[in-house]
Amino acid sequence: MSDQSVQYLDFLLEIGCEEVPAGVVPVAAQALQTAVIELLDSAGILHGDVEWLGTPRRMSLCVAQVGPQQPDRAEVLTGPPIKAARGADGQWTQAALGFARGQNVDISALFELETAKGPYLAAHRTTQGQPTLKVLAQALPGILRNLPFPKKMRWGTEREPFIRPVHWLVALLGETVIPFEFAGISSGNQARGHRFWHDQFLTLPAQRHAYVQALRQARVMVDPAERKNVILQGIHRLAAEVNGKWVEDFATLDVVVQLTEWPEPLLGTFDPAYLAIPAPVIRTTLRENQKLFTLTGPDGKLLNYFIAVANTLTEESRSTVATGNARVVSARLADARFFVQEDTRQPLADYRDKLHDRVYLQGLGSILQRADRIAALAQALAPLLAAEQQADVARAARLCKADLSTRMVFEFPELQGFVGADYAERQGESATVVRAITEHYQPRFAGDAMPQDAVGACVALADKIEAVVGCFALGLLPTGAQDPYALRRQALGILRILADRSPTVRISVLVEIAVDVVLPALQIGGARVIPEAHSVRADVTRFLRGRLLAMMQAEFPTDLTEAVLEAEFDQVDSVRPRLQAIAQLKTEQGERFGVLTAAFKRVGNIVRKQGGEVGGDATVDPKLFELPAEHALQTALTEAASAVQQAMNVHDYPAALRTLAAVGPAVDEFFTNVMVMCDQPAVRRNRLALLHRCADLFAKLADFSRIGA
Repeated sequence: MSDQSVQYLDFLLEIGCEEVPAGVVPVAAQALQTAVIELLDSAGILHGDVEWLGTPRRMSLCVAQVGPQQPDRAEVLTGPPIKAARGADGQWTQAALGFARGQNVDISALFELETAKGPYLAAHRTTQGQPTLKVLAQALPGILRNLPFPKKMRWGTEREPFIRPVHWLVALLGETVIPFEFAGISSGNQARGHRFWHDQFLTLPAQRHAYVQALRQARVMVDPAERKNVILQGIHRLAAEVNGKWVEDFATLDVVVQLTEWPEPLLGTFDPAYLAIPAPVIRTTLRENQKLFTLTGPDGKLLNYFIAVANTLTEESRSTVATGNARVVSARLADARFFVQEDTRQPLADYRDKLHDRVYLQGLGSILQRADRIAALAQALAPLLAAEQQADVARAARLCKADLSTRMVFEFPELQGFVGADYAERQGESATVVRAITEHYQPRFAGDAMPQDAVGACVALADKIEAVVGCFALGLLPTGAQDPYALRRQALGILRILADRSPTVRISVLVEIAVDVVLPALQIGGARVIPEAHSVRADVTRFLRGRLLAMMQAEFPTDLTEAVLEAEFDQVDSVRPRLQAIAQLKTEQGERFGVLTAAFKRVGNIVRKQGGEVGGDATVDPKLFELPAEHALQTALTEAASAVQQAMNVHDYPAALRTLAAVGPAVDEFFTNVMVMCDQPAVRRNRLALLHRCADLFAKLADFSRIGA
């Protein structure tokens, strides 16, 4: 944009429609932004910053400093080969004449072009650039037509589908309207303001700041970031008025941002008697039913206040809106209190038997049968993770799924675990059992909290590995983007728990225990079917390794991750420390790290290709050494082996790697002075055995052959 003589113009596009469901506008507006950027870039039209804006009633795009026209495009067009373009008499053939006519150029303008296939006839062609106004007018209907929506609808006599009926289209390049039609609406420069406060047309400017200001005058905050900031400020201000603190809920905040055009937070209250209901139930009831925010007091306990965000608030209606929200809140909480009262009329354990009538998966029986398998798995894992709390593991595993039969969880499925823990606490279960009932679903997502103790970890591992092994045994594997049973999430939960616990359970042990418990339970088509256990074990182990690779790749380079996992991944809690140690060594060694890995790779390559001649248990005979470099490598390996093992026993992987790095010079000297594949069989085998020993030492930490330069 260095040409000062060219007048660059701002581009504005706004699609006005009926209220769109929360969450749809950001996805569609970002897709609109991507499509317009691709259009301008592919057309060679210069432009500045591109930003999407939007509210429930409008999707907007602002593009700064757009060039007025496409540049002319010069092309070289290739025709027939020269041997086909000229006859024996040197005259142009019909092939050449036809090429000239097709390109609309004079025959004299053709020239010879040397290509990889030989000389060809060619011509220059210049395509004149189109005005940006025309490019946009032609492309915008198709862009709008292809915006991604979960569902589209048609209305009236219109055949053009869209997420909601379209009421206006604003399309401006500077002050000029970009003429096009979509869904029966012609583009213009006018849009409506707030549905209640300014339900009339106003003329919009194309420049981003002026556009935002014009809509603000019409009581519309078109910038989602501005609405979010206004809501947050209001939440904190209102919370401070009652000496409270917002229970942070950014997911609901993002939804509310997309439900309003002119947000006005207000404070409401409900009967404090409802605080006897479990706090998670209150928060969920208010969040799910009314998108309200809850507050806690200085002691961390829930207050009987909530914050609502209105879209049509006035000073006169403030108390009315607050009262209306409170009335609905009271009704919802009354229902929740009734559910709790009815649920707690009988022990939590009684609800467990009701799981018998609820199918888990065809082939794996009822949820009660699944609960029995989880209990069996948890008790099998207890000696490995919770030797002193096996009774608590058994009790928590027995009760962990019982709340699925309660009225409260039927109403709010997302409260499973929380409800069970509350009911267990009411009936006098130990704090450890109560906590494990909640925590056995953790971690539910990336970044979620982990089980606090070994009891919760046991039940959580049992729950997750049962689901993974059961689905794999039934052939219900995740493919591509499809993972209907959330097995990837379950696998990541397993791996995070294994990495977090000390002592931990090896993947192989966990999978073997789960396969032994789950496979005998399979029934397909009424017949008991038991797949090959070794096949299921291999598939599940491979799946867990793949998820571990993906998890570690988020933190470390792929080649380092592959190298560490190839050496050993069964002990999950060692993977990240080994990766951190190698990454640290790479930083410390600088260029020397590449030399080290090259030497280690060479050792590994020779052992793989020639190691069969000696086998993995071959001994090294110093009497067969002929050169000092052999003695030096033997000495270095002997000294390193003990030090490496001692460091690994205490999980001091940096020390182990530094010891290996100290072996590097001896390896370099060996390859510089020693011919491994010599003609003397005994000497050759001895040297291969020495390298085999070297490779085994390196392999304790990583497969260095997988580390890039």
